[in-house]
Amino acid sequence: MTTTDTETRQLRCVRCGRQAAAEDKFCAECGMFLRDAFVDRRLALALELERAGRCREARREVTRLLEIEPDHALANHLLGTLYFHQGTLDLAIESYRKAIAAAPDFVLCHYDLGVAWYHRGNMPEATRSFQRCLELDENYNAAHYRLALSLFHAGELHRSLEHFEAAASLTPEYLMAHYHMGVVHERLGQVEEAERSFQRAVEEALGEVSSNFHLAALRRARGDEESAEQLLETTREFAQSNGLGTPSPTLVGGGRDR
Repeated sequence: MTTTDTETRQLRCVRCGRQAAAEDKFCAECGMFLRDAFVDRRLALALELERAGRCREARREVTRLLEIEPDHALANHLLGTLYFHQGTLDLAIESYRKAIAAAPDFVLCHYDLGVAWYHRGNMPEATRSFQRCLELDENYNAAHYRLALSLFHAGELHRSLEHFEAAASLTPEYLMAHYHMGVVHERLGQVEEAERSFQRAVEEALGEVSSNFHLAALRRARGDEESAEQLLETTREFAQSNGLGTPSPTLVGGGRDR
């Protein structure tokens, strides 16, 4: 059933049941404070619309909510997420900052702000956001991983490796952490460590073609041509059977870990 605009702008007092308008702060019948109920109702509606993929309508509802409660942390965070999904990163960052100003320890918002800065290409700001996440929760695995990526792109390989290792320790089955550890070890000239990391990534996912490529290159460099060719052949077969075309090694920034 479609909810009309008039219906969404009204609410019923939970104490006495009297119908009230959106602009009413108190129930005219019993005097109960109404604003919180209205805000929660509109936020719930916006979340429902977002989950249904109706992002424009969700954005409209959140914007109306923020006209009433401009410092509402959850509403600003949701608006930031809606902006992020439509690719307007500057507006997303602005909304996330407003949410954090209202709730400084909002760890998920610090994380999402870091992701927005990362996609904006601002690694120093991304690094600061992910570091703040870890100050609030040292076991936030996704923050370790994203911080490691930000440091990698900033050229801080040793610090990057520390956080990839932390991510892999907290979630051993997370193959991308092992893959990136291999890339960093390779950049640092630590061949044996790189091979171990790439091998772990391959063991966790048979089709992890990028790790296979790196392993093949490392083994070819040490003269093990037969092993290198076997790895490349396995990679080609997997790529062809899955319609991937000709794969190539890459440092993947990943999607949005939540």
